[in-house]
Amino acid sequence: MKKILTIFLSLLLVLVVAYGAASYWIGGQAIKQHDQLISQINLSNVLQATTKSYERGLFKSTVLTTFTLTRPENTGLYEFGIVSSIYHGPLVFLENPHLKWGLRPVLGVIRSRLAPDDSAEALKKALESVPELRSSEALTVLYFDGSAQSYLEVPPFEKQFPADQAGQAEVQWGGFTAESKLDGALGKVTASYSLPSMQVKQKDSLVSIKDLKGDLNSQPGIKGIHVGSASLSVGNIEGSGQDNAPFSMRSFEIKAESGVYGETVGVSIRLNLDKVNAEGMAIGPFALEFEARKLDAEVLSRFQKLAPQIQKKVAEQTEGAKEEMEKLVSGLMADLLAKSPEFEIKQLNVMTDKGDLSGRAKLTFNGPGLHLGANILALLASIDASADLSVSEPLFLLIAENALRDGSAPQPEEAAKASATGLVDGLIAANIMVRSDDSFKSNATYKHGVVTVNGRKLDLSKLK
Repeated sequence: MKKILTIFLSLLLVLVVAYGAASYWIGGQAIKQHDQLISQINLSNVLQATTKSYERGLFKSTVLTTFTLTRPENTGLYEFGIVSSIYHGPLVFLENPHLKWGLRPVLGVIRSRLAPDDSAEALKKALESVPELRSSEALTVLYFDGSAQSYLEVPPFEKQFPADQAGQAEVQWGGFTAESKLDGALGKVTASYSLPSMQVKQKDSLVSIKDLKGDLNSQPGIKGIHVGSASLSVGNIEGSGQDNAPFSMRSFEIKAESGVYGETVGVSIRLNLDKVNAEGMAIGPFALEFEARKLDAEVLSRFQKLAPQIQKKVAEQTEGAKEEMEKLVSGLMADLLAKSPEFEIKQLNVMTDKGDLSGRAKLTFNGPGLHLGANILALLASIDASADLSVSEPLFLLIAENALRDGSAPQPEEAAKASATGLVDGLIAANIMVRSDDSFKSNATYKHGVVTVNGRKLDLSKLK
């Protein structure tokens, strides 16, 4: 009996040691995958992450990571710390409330929180004022196939904050949730987020947002550029103030999509909103659809890599910094013409209580390719453009009056109306606009250096 017990205890000891060694090895793999996530963050031009400290344990490891927003000012206001607890022990399943049993083998679970003592002073004070932010936690599940899934939830709260020259600002936060997934190669990303409501109320002003939602689908494309889709929608925005007219917007949505086409990238943007009320004017529905095609992937990749440098040049006040930045951007834009890009407003439809506006436009470059931007004559000859516009007379006059209003004139309103009427008469005389019932219309093309407006070649001398 004693011999059997000894064998049993020996086997049990071997199993415990083996399990401990396996857990320790799994912990190493979890840390490795965590580091891969950090390296992916550092590939962006938005955040830079640095591991400040690391404690390795048998079933749990702790990592302190400092993140810095890559702003041109490069100040500590944009720095914050994250403490991550990486669980890789026998009870790892209990650390993930989102996990469904039996779906996929889990390598580890990371629970991350903001670290106030390792964050900028402004953020540290905000975390002290709002415990809900300090206790908010991001949870990341690491799978054996190399993929990962993350969850973030910020609970609702109501707080008052000091506001400059306005007493107290009352903030009602309706909560925030986000979820993201990364594939095994950490290249393809899908994400979604939601903010049910937020309201900021001061003594004489109020701003509220309801039903804000967004999603992202990104995957590796070409030359280090990611392509996919992203969208943002807002159910309702309202604002009011003592010195400002009430503002409201209902059902706003914007969606961007991109894809790879050979050695080029194509982008489309669609914007829609149901209704806007501002400055005593009602606008909506509103629809805009824009496409950019045949964008040189090599040039876009260079621009992506140079983005931090361009941001830095914009912020610099040193002599020659602005000229150097403009030269850099101009060079990139000139190189972008090599693949003969195309830009098109496929639709623009705006309805207002002062009338409607609709239009479309297209611009293409059909030049010899490389170094087209360095030859202004070749550039002008390569352009092929067209545009159509229709706008109601009351709406056009309103836009013209606001654009031409001179506040220093003795009678600014009357002067603005006279200037707008004079502008209309001049445009009609030059055949740039034609009347059609109660609207103005215009059709224009540019090809081989020749401008044609409303069926007739334009004499530029009449525009003086």
